[in-house]
Amino acid sequence: MRKTAIILLLLSALTAGAQYLEHGSMWYNGALVYTATLHEGGKVIFDSTVEGEELEFMLVPVKGEPGTYTIAQGPNDAMMIEEVGHTVRLIQQEDLNILCFYDAKGTLYKLMSATAEEDNQKLNVENWMTLLRGDYTMTDGTRVSIDWNKANVGGTYVPIEAMTFNGHTTGILSIDGEGTALNGCMEVEFIKDGLCLYPVGFDEYEFPHRLLVDSFTLIESNPNYGCYDYVCNTLLHGSELNYFDKPTLRLMRNFILARRGYVFQSKDLKEYFEKEPWYRPAESNDDVQLSLLERLNIELIKYREATFDDIAH
Repeated sequence: MRKTAIILLLLSALTAGAQYLEHGSMWYNGALVYTATLHEGGKVIFDSTVEGEELEFMLVPVKGEPGTYTIAQGPNDAMMIEEVGHTVRLIQQEDLNILCFYDAKGTLYKLMSATAEEDNQKLNVENWMTLLRGDYTMTDGTRVSIDWNKANVGGTYVPIEAMTFNGHTTGILSIDGEGTALNGCMEVEFIKDGLCLYPVGFDEYEFPHRLLVDSFTLIESNPNYGCYDYVCNTLLHGSELNYFDKPTLRLMRNFILARRGYVFQSKDLKEYFEKEPWYRPAESNDDVQLSLLERLNIELIKYREATFDDIAH
């Protein structure tokens, strides 16, 4: 009961003074952009299209709780991928304009963020590349820096491109790095301290498959940041976390705390972060203060950890 009361208290604080959704506003859920349409009684219909299929759900305002809604079926009988009866809260604080989705237990499990961009593919590529960007070292000592649309491979800048299908990223990175250590199409696998790149080929139907050649391991090597620095300054939506295994999710969640100087009691976490040059332990954990973005990201990661074994891999 105490935990539930704390959650409810936190949610009340977040939604205090919440504003109302704007007619025609667009919202990104980590995969698709929905458009919000206001209707009588404060109801809001969200609609999107994927592969020619209409998607829709409706938010019904909760009486006496401004900015709080429950999910209902839309009026047009379009496909619905949201859960009827779940709670959604509009939060507009600390430069965030987001919709938070909570399950029946009051647990945060996904977010939608307001956006001015209606191109799903562009947002999906940016979202995925955020996870890849960084400085790495290959096992042979070659330094690799990955940016939005280019990479520096051993001192040579080469174009890179996230491959997509129907507007969604495929997990494959195309590297035009002829003459460098990395060249061709690579399937990206996230590992605890960096990335593993597997060369892929394509069959006659353009379906990718891993080639029977050696993979490339890239270990994060920026002493000023860390492998998961983006979880401290980039709002997650929830779907991004599907790329990571359970031990890595735990590390990501605690990375947020480590960046704020949290003093760890768990031996493995203590040893891991004390080796990082950027880690500065606080005098007391009572001094550790998290931003709203950091708190939300921690809750999303915790949910993904808790439900990891329920999802087929």
